[in-house]
Amino acid sequence: MQLKQTAPLSLAFTSMMRKVILLVLASVVLRSAFAGDAPIPPLKQIEQFGSICIGDGSSYFMFAKDGSFKSGPLGISGRTMTGRWVTNTDGRFVVTAHLGWINGIYPNDHYRRIVFYIPYVTKRAFELKVPFLSSTEVSESYFLIEEMAAISKPANGFDE
Repeated sequence: MQLKQTAPLSLAFTSMMRKVILLVLASVVLRSAFAGDAPIPPLKQIEQFGSICIGDGSSYFMFAKDGSFKSGPLGISGRTMTGRWVTNTDGRFVVTAHLGWINGIYPNDHYRRIVFYIPYVTKRAFELKVPFLSSTEVSESYFLIEEMAAISKPANGFDE
């Protein structure tokens, strides 16, 4: 009994494996090159960059290092909020804000207490051009507004 030579099959297999390895390697390199920044705690980003700005597709929410808070529509009309933020003991952002409206009429005496759960943000994701706001970079983040309750005007000299 005579064994057949399998060199052509081995050569074809080796060539195919080289192509597969190169394809996998290329996809890993491309994925690394275009991957977003690693998630970081929001307070760390505020400390490092002076603020964070996140969005939900219709509004932006900006938390500045000085404790100021600003929110508004991504379009030319909508609800605005200006106020102050602090963190509570479990790291949630608690905002006291005055509500307003861009391009519309809104009562001047509406205030809200808003609790944001923001587990992480990315360094900087994309630039946002918002009407009535200078261009700002928005961080990607999953976040949750856990509470939004009407409150009376804060007595502590609330100033926007």
